[in-house]
Amino acid sequence: MKKLYQITCAMLVVVLFMACTKKETATDTKLSYSFSASNLNASLSSNASASGAVVAPGTNGSINWSTASVNVAKIEFSAIKSGSGAINLETKNLYLVNALKPDSLAGTVALASGVYENNQFNLTLASSLTNPPLLLTGTYIEASGTKIPVRFEMNQAQVVKLEAKRVEVTAGTYVAKVTVQLNALVTGLTASDFGQTTRTGSNNMIIISSTINRALYEKLVTRFTSTLSVDFSKK
Repeated sequence: MKKLYQITCAMLVVVLFMACTKKETATDTKLSYSFSASNLNASLSSNASASGAVVAPGTNGSINWSTASVNVAKIEFSAIKSGSGAINLETKNLYLVNALKPDSLAGTVALASGVYENNQFNLTLASSLTNPPLLLTGTYIEASGTKIPVRFEMNQAQVVKLEAKRVEVTAGTYVAKVTVQLNALVTGLTASDFGQTTRTGSNNMIIISSTINRALYEKLVTRFTSTLSVDFSKK
């Protein structure tokens, strides 16, 4: 009976040790998300192959974005972790991320140290009560120098799938930095795509949405995914 008691106690100690170890490794690393916009000023030429080049702010024949906000309803992070297999972590309700505020962090999930491969991030962009999934505002400057305000409302929910390279995670804080390169929105377009549009209000604003200037809206939505990339690195 004494021997059985000793064996039982020893097994209990092992189980408790394993449980404590598992809890510790599960919370030794944190992953946060960051959103930033770059290349806010891009050329708009009569030649499609020349559009989308990064230019100085205020250049004639260009589109210049001044605000960029993203409504992120959910981010799903999935990967293959060495020794553990597939993982899937979810972060919800990050709504209204200001992409022009450098290194602003949103949402945090716990990770365990190890090697992560096949890293994938699925971003669900959706409307909140007051904001569309994506809202950009700025100015279209014609070749003549005339400045026309622009408002692009991507008012349809989108799911964007991004991939990041293999990473070896050690204890600490990691950031999945999502970058929106806005010049890519107009790559392959021409100045006439913006010039031949319906204008609204006393300032002749170009509103681009699913109901106004639909042809241009569809072109921008089609290009939106190509503007996004993600980098998974230690902070």
